[in-house]
Amino acid sequence: MSDLIIGGTSGLGLDLARRLSLLGHDVLVAGRSDPAIDFAKFLPLDLSLPDLTKTMEAFIADLPQIDTLIYAAGFYQEGTVTDLTGDQIEQMISVGGRGLIYAVKSLLAKQVTLPELITITSTSQWTPRKLEPIYNFVKAGAGHFTNSMAEDGRVAKTMVAGPAGMHTDFWEGIPRDDLNKMLDPAWVAEQIMAARNEDYKYKYIRILREPARVEEVEKR
Repeated sequence: MSDLIIGGTSGLGLDLARRLSLLGHDVLVAGRSDPAIDFAKFLPLDLSLPDLTKTMEAFIADLPQIDTLIYAAGFYQEGTVTDLTGDQIEQMISVGGRGLIYAVKSLLAKQVTLPELITITSTSQWTPRKLEPIYNFVKAGAGHFTNSMAEDGRVAKTMVAGPAGMHTDFWEGIPRDDLNKMLDPAWVAEQIMAARNEDYKYKYIRILREPARVEEVEKR
């Protein structure tokens, strides 16, 4: 079996890939840019393509049996709902929401069960922000979708991890004056790996800063 990280070619996703590989797992990282690493296999995947349903079905069809799916895909988007174009809104919904839905759907259709699903959201899952309406929408939706999958007997174990801002390429080209206060993605990955080792059907954790800490919101 293999572990698949969609959005695993940089940032937190890449740090999770590194830690899973150290456990001896076969790790696949999917995204648009090849990270040129030797501890995981890169698979090209563009979540912004028009027909994401067929794209994901074809992508999943070529994979081996997947033991763990980590969905870490995302990008930052700022602007009021009227500032954003239709294309910008659709891209955010596809990358942050539709990609997760169709990945899980395609995996279950192919292999019937999924041992583990981990979805990475952010503080925007629960904190409304004027200039992040669509980002708020997809993070909240992704979290609740993952919660609902815990009620589907075909998915054995689910976790939602919502970290605060991390010092990664996520912010490239976006002026920020608090980058030095953001979380280290390697530390965040370590907290997620520790949290997933416990026995649960569903777990929701928030990974916060100032001070850096993990808060378990729900476990069942």
